[in-house]
Amino acid sequence: MKRIITLMLIMAMAFSFAACGGDGGKAPEAESKSNSKYTFAYKGNALPMNGEFAPIHEKLGEESKYFEATSCAFEGLDKTYTYDGIEIVTYPVEDKDFISSVRILDNSVSTPEGITIGSTKEQVIAAYGEDYEDVVGQWNYTDGDAELSIIFKGDEVLSISYYAINDLTK
Repeated sequence: MKRIITLMLIMAMAFSFAACGGDGGKAPEAESKSNSKYTFAYKGNALPMNGEFAPIHEKLGEESKYFEATSCAFEGLDKTYTYDGIEIVTYPVEDKDFISSVRILDNSVSTPEGITIGSTKEQVIAAYGEDYEDVVGQWNYTDGDAELSIIFKGDEVLSISYYAINDLTK
């Protein structure tokens, strides 16, 4: 069972790095408006995938942890900001950073639809429906420029992540 969970987590991480090896892409048409019904909100702030992060970062304030690394897909740095219960990863385009992913870290935070770590499959279906792609226990809901990825352990939600869809991830 541990091997299956480990495999699912590795697949989720691999998906988040799928952009590596690209040609630098082009800047999204982002301000901070959502082009998807799958938009996470944190402390009253929408975090749209491919949205510009600077104005949101100002509103959220200082993160508890910060990490940066040279981007493998863009010129500049990919940045990871950790706040209470969530992790936000950004990618650079020109002189701006855009949201690449948001991951819910624990059950102190829920999606706008009320799903959190520990929710059941039945609750996920009630919130998002049955129009998902099932990849070995990982349900992927896609709309516009975002994908909502939910990993299960048995009947319970183990992981919730939002991923940007852009020229490098298509």
